Amino acid sequence: MIYPSISELSDEGVNRYMLSIATAKCARRITAAQLEKAQAAPEPREDKFQSYSSKKAPATAKPIKEAIEKLYTREYKIIVKED
Repeated sequence: MIYPSISELSDEGVNRYMLSIATAKCARRITAAQLEKAQAAPEPREDKFQSYSSKKAPATAKPIKEAIEKLYTREYKIIVKED
């Protein structure tokens, strides 16, 4: 089971389609912020004994999971345009 459920996330007149679009947009923003942060960081000192996998920046959480959490905690809100 995925936590939080869709019904908990889709209150206030938001349907599943709007929820999936909002989650994808939020995840893209999170990914872009992570890339900017990684590019701004200084290059690590190269060590000939350091493996390739240890040179990569550690990922915190997957962007989609983080986006769902931010929508659930109302850090990001879905704004519904009315025609």
